[in-house]
Amino acid sequence: MERGFRATKRFYLLLLAGAVLLVVFVVGAIYLMNRVTGNIRKLEQITLYTEVESEAVVVRSERLFTETASESRILLDEGALVSEGDAIAVLYPYSYESQLSAICTKEATLYTNLQSLLRTASGDGSLPAGVIQYNERINAVTEQMRAAANGEMDPVAYAALESQLIRLLEERRNLMVSSLPDPSVVADAVAEIDTLRANFETNSARTVRSEYNGYVSFYSDANEDNLRDVAQLTVPLIKRILNAPSISMDNESFSYRIVTDRSKFYLAFVQGGTSADRLMPGQTYSFTVKGIKGAYQGRVIAERDAAQGVLYVMQVDSDVRPLLTTRVVEISVQNNATGLYVPLKYIQYSDGTPYIYVKSTDGTYQSIAVYIAGSDGKNAIVAARDSHISLFAGLKVRIPPEQEDD
Repeated sequence: MERGFRATKRFYLLLLAGAVLLVVFVVGAIYLMNRVTGNIRKLEQITLYTEVESEAVVVRSERLFTETASESRILLDEGALVSEGDAIAVLYPYSYESQLSAICTKEATLYTNLQSLLRTASGDGSLPAGVIQYNERINAVTEQMRAAANGEMDPVAYAALESQLIRLLEERRNLMVSSLPDPSVVADAVAEIDTLRANFETNSARTVRSEYNGYVSFYSDANEDNLRDVAQLTVPLIKRILNAPSISMDNESFSYRIVTDRSKFYLAFVQGGTSADRLMPGQTYSFTVKGIKGAYQGRVIAERDAAQGVLYVMQVDSDVRPLLTTRVVEISVQNNATGLYVPLKYIQYSDGTPYIYVKSTDGTYQSIAVYIAGSDGKNAIVAARDSHISLFAGLKVRIPPEQEDD
């Protein structure tokens, strides 16, 4: 009878060693194959839902005006539509109201003195003809001024009423002085009033009128001039404004803005230099603004790459009034991007510009600068920046060598 095979411990050890060698061989073969082909893939057509969220600076076509005044009476509501020449505010110089009060007080004191002198001189206690009529007119103007101050009539008329009051007081005084037997007895009092009036007229109130058609606003963040030219916007400028976005009224002087283009504004925002959260220049996107109802449409008119970030400027053809007093907003840009896609690991960045490695006709891989039209966090839609370069489905791309070596 033949003896059967009997497995020994040594046999199992040899079998295990062979299995380990086989696994090592297979893993090594897969690794080598990946080194040759595993980092290479073909461009494919796809549609991705993308969303880019960012803080953005609102850029408007606006003119800022600053006037010196200790007090102002604003005649229009915030955001009111104005035409060239419309009254915006009445400005009062330093101590304007105190000067007016001083004149009226001196006139009242002199009037009392003149009444006494004239009644004594007349013998019958009467006053010159015309004084009563002046008193009636003065009372009427005073009532109109009170109504203007309480908002019961057009405030623009207030300054004119003040001038009218001073003129009537002077005419009444001149009539009474000319009726005195000896006008010199009140010469000093008259000279004092004339001096006060001369100073008052030199520093009189004035009405500010609009130089443009548009929306008026009484808030400023002092960035209006910096943001006037959209073509000159930079990453450092936008970052600085984003870090100091407050808008407030200037209390030391009277400031106002006229937004001259009411149907268009811009949003400027910065994305990271190595972020795939990008937009495509020339494309129109839907977006929402936090705190503002409804959705907007905006077209990307500029993408400027820099080591410190990528600046986007989006033009929005819409009424600027909802964002009239806001400089910084939070936006969410949504889009269904369709095009050729690659996984994010296939993209490298240089000074904010994305690149992919594409196989050329001679079999080598060349670095091609691309736009990123959108990303879902895993893949990105890309297009060549150079209009002479055509990317198409089936074209081979590879992971950048520096990432492959890692």
